[in-house]
Amino acid sequence: MASVGKMLFVFLCLVSSIVFVTPDDIPEDWPPKDEKFKYEADGLYSEDFDLEIGKGLKTFERNLDDVFTCRLSYEIPKGETETWRFTLNTAADKSSYSCFAERPGPTKSDLNFKQFKMSLIGVNEINYGEAYGAPSVPLPEEEYKLDKDKMEVSSRRGKFKGNLSRLVALGIPHQPHTEL
Repeated sequence: MASVGKMLFVFLCLVSSIVFVTPDDIPEDWPPKDEKFKYEADGLYSEDFDLEIGKGLKTFERNLDDVFTCRLSYEIPKGETETWRFTLNTAADKSSYSCFAERPGPTKSDLNFKQFKMSLIGVNEINYGEAYGAPSVPLPEEEYKLDKDKMEVSSRRGKFKGNLSRLVALGIPHQPHTEL
């Protein structure tokens, strides 16, 4: 199966009508396995990161537009390290920000999360949040909660069964107050 990076490279070459190499010239081990995916553009940030396995709560966070921060806190007591993708995005008019943390691709996981929490910082309202066990199957509502006061989506202690493949949250940023 061709990697996403390899397919994107071939597509861009074909679209631009400037083909520098043919697909046969691209080495099978491209992109290098030790390099993580990272993409930045106006209003979009996406990066692959390795989940840390072991004792205690771990945290991974990123900032977008010096306004919005998304923080993922999680605990995975044991298992093999997995690469996940963290994506922050904003609407063109900056009226909302979204955050995704997910296992890229259709890979199945044996990881058993003990707990998770996705926090949105720099927003005054969180209007959507969801956790998924399988990539397109939301967890039952009794396993996680959307806390609009704390601006977070988190596991429910004693109810969460440990299976997680994606977290999604959407927030409305602070709007400057103007006098009439």
